[in-house]
Amino acid sequence: MADMKWGLARFFASLENRLVGALCLIAALSVVLQVVTQREAFALRQESAALITMSAVAESADQFAVAVGKLRMATNRGLVASNAASTSDELTDSAIAIGDRLARLRSSGAAFSGVPEADNPFSDLDRHVAAILEVQASAATGVPASKGLIARIERRNNAMAHFADNLVTQARENREAAQKRLIASIGRWQMLVLGTGLVTILVVLLVLFDILRNILPAIRRMHGYLQGLAEGDLDLEIGTFRLKELKALSGPLETFRKNAKAVKNLAFSDPATGLPNRRAFQEDVVKLLTAGGGRRFACMLIDIDRFKHINDDYGHAAGDKLVRMIGLRVKGVLGSDGIIARVGGDEFALAMPLAPGVDGEALADRLVNAVREPFSLGEYSVVVTVSLGIVDLPASADIDIDGTLRKADMALYASKKNGRNCATSFSPSMAEERAIDRALEKDLESAFEKQQLRMVYQPIHSVEDDTREVEALVRWKHPELGEVPPSTFIPAAERSGLMVRLGEWIIQRALQDFARWPGMDMSINLSPLQLQHDGFSTFLLDCCNRYHIAPSRLFLEVTESLSIERNTRALLTLNMLRNLGFRIALDDFGTGYSSLSMVKSFKFDRMKLDRSLVMDLGQDPASVAVLEAAVTMARHVGAEVVAEGISDAHLIGATKSAGCTHLQGYFYSRPIEADEVFGYFENNWERRAEVA
Repeated sequence: MADMKWGLARFFASLENRLVGALCLIAALSVVLQVVTQREAFALRQESAALITMSAVAESADQFAVAVGKLRMATNRGLVASNAASTSDELTDSAIAIGDRLARLRSSGAAFSGVPEADNPFSDLDRHVAAILEVQASAATGVPASKGLIARIERRNNAMAHFADNLVTQARENREAAQKRLIASIGRWQMLVLGTGLVTILVVLLVLFDILRNILPAIRRMHGYLQGLAEGDLDLEIGTFRLKELKALSGPLETFRKNAKAVKNLAFSDPATGLPNRRAFQEDVVKLLTAGGGRRFACMLIDIDRFKHINDDYGHAAGDKLVRMIGLRVKGVLGSDGIIARVGGDEFALAMPLAPGVDGEALADRLVNAVREPFSLGEYSVVVTVSLGIVDLPASADIDIDGTLRKADMALYASKKNGRNCATSFSPSMAEERAIDRALEKDLESAFEKQQLRMVYQPIHSVEDDTREVEALVRWKHPELGEVPPSTFIPAAERSGLMVRLGEWIIQRALQDFARWPGMDMSINLSPLQLQHDGFSTFLLDCCNRYHIAPSRLFLEVTESLSIERNTRALLTLNMLRNLGFRIALDDFGTGYSSLSMVKSFKFDRMKLDRSLVMDLGQDPASVAVLEAAVTMARHVGAEVVAEGISDAHLIGATKSAGCTHLQGYFYSRPIEADEVFGYFENNWERRAEVA
């Protein structure tokens, strides 16, 4: 029984089996209905024919009874009539009629069935007629007929009448029986046709109910899933189906949905952190702004300050972990209403509805303070800072997200320029500055051919002797913007990929001028991009050979804030150059957190103190302590110390007392043209004497 139920369940679990089974059942019932109709129609024809036959027999029996009645009436008249001729004719006609009706009844098989011929009152009917005529003739002659003959005649007439009555009764009963059989057959036919038809209709209704209640809803549900997948709704989980065909389809569809969702997650999420990426952020922000309800929003870009150092010091796995942790912490500050996405290696984008009376800068300050808390990377505890760019937005679906991110990037760039670890709101002037920067990047390439670049030189004075030295500085006179400071166009050169070319131009032009000043030293600033460039060392040596300059006369300055020690290739290049005789100077010493490790990892010949360590001397006692500590550190490793930013005479004594070996600043001279250098050292004895 259980096996039968299981087999039926398997059979009806198939849509094909259901439909084919239903159609076969309907076809079988139609055949049964046709067979029943044909069989009952044949029976009806037989019953109808039998009724017609019985009706004809009954009619013949009635006519036979009438003929018998006429014979009896003629007999009665013949027994008393005197006209034998007329009586004879009537008796003869009645006898003939009885014989004719009797022959018809016999042909139908209804008359005298089962009656022996000896008991048949109609046998020898002519004799009976003759007996009647004999009685009549006797009466006509006046001789009375035999009473026995008359009695026989009457008995036979009564027998014929009785026989005729019985025959009529039997014929009528047979007719009524045939009629009843016909009616019963018609009723049976109707019941069979009605029953078969009702069963067929019931089966059709059951099939229709199954189609409407089970099959069509399942198909519509499957269609909904297919339409949802076609429209990109990958969160709509494919349900289960009992129909075998749909169940077989739902499995691959669910697999496709999961795979498509995984692909979408790859396309719309960052694999390292699981956060949305730029593409997903753009779509989510549009939805957020559309449903904003009139609220204001803040869109921000967050950049991790000096993230490269984390990767270099702790590895990329730790860097990825740190990015995930920062994303989670920022998400915690934003709450469920905010959106955060990773749009770069160390850059996040976020959007957040603002509460009434709250601006984007207040939210940004919370984020800056939240990220400043230490992060645990296993056995390490890391403290990082972030810089933010802020753009305030109204709630509107028409916001240009790409344009908004560009504005946030401009504000982020301003935060970087302002010293990092801060947030800056976008202002239209930033777009103008960015446009100027882009124009500078474009115009810088033509500046070489149009000879808009030139070299100037700022003297450096030794405290211990009369060594003559200058620092080579590049200047750019833009035809429209005028003098563009190096702090503006040097970053533009690095962004545009022209830094190597600019560096080579500076070295060639500076050495060309330097060749005219025998007995002097020169400092030249280098970019890390130059140190990483193939063939830089060969190029520098070739230039020295061309202008007959000994490498020992040159100081190559690198900027500490750029953390050369984290770039292995640049560090190897510096080591090789120092081994070739060039002297290496660390510029802007004291401004970055990596100063100690920098001094420890590389043997520098000179440290150039940043002007921020010098400018507050005489006003802030702490500045003197910081300066003395930095100088002591540099002198302890055997390096010379240059104090930059000597703008007033009172700074000379403090820097000399701290142990600086060289002084440089506007108090002595601003950068001068190449033609003025030789005359400066020959004629400015008084200022030079103030160094000693």
